[in-house]
Amino acid sequence: MRLLKDKRGGARMIEAFLAAMMLLSCLTLVPTQPTHRDTNINLNAKAENVLLSLDCDGHLGKLIDQRDWRALGTCLEAALPITVWFNLTVLDSDMHALNEYPICNGGAVNDEIVSVEYICVSQNNLFAMYILKLQLAVAN
Repeated sequence: MRLLKDKRGGARMIEAFLAAMMLLSCLTLVPTQPTHRDTNINLNAKAENVLLSLDCDGHLGKLIDQRDWRALGTCLEAALPITVWFNLTVLDSDMHALNEYPICNGGAVNDEIVSVEYICVSQNNLFAMYILKLQLAVAN
């Protein structure tokens, strides 16, 4: 009977419970650093999405047919975040490089480079198939 009437520890129990809840909520809300594997997966998806979006209306094939490498580089710069380095090589079906100079936005900024290959087909009367190799890296 004496234990039921002794209420000195009740406030401490509530205080400990609230402290534990605050600690758990902080741990769940604080973002964790992405691992290198997550970064590579995100870069792969980003590269594929950029190439698909440029090729959805045939714009990518037109730029390659016209050999307008500067406009192609500008499109990639506009589609990718500033912190992402890119290098694009356009190859014909015989695996010969078509672009005379590199289509990139500077030198590589990281050792972890993700490379994606994409096949683009020209929409003009002559059938032309191009292989695009896009390399991406995130600046540290």
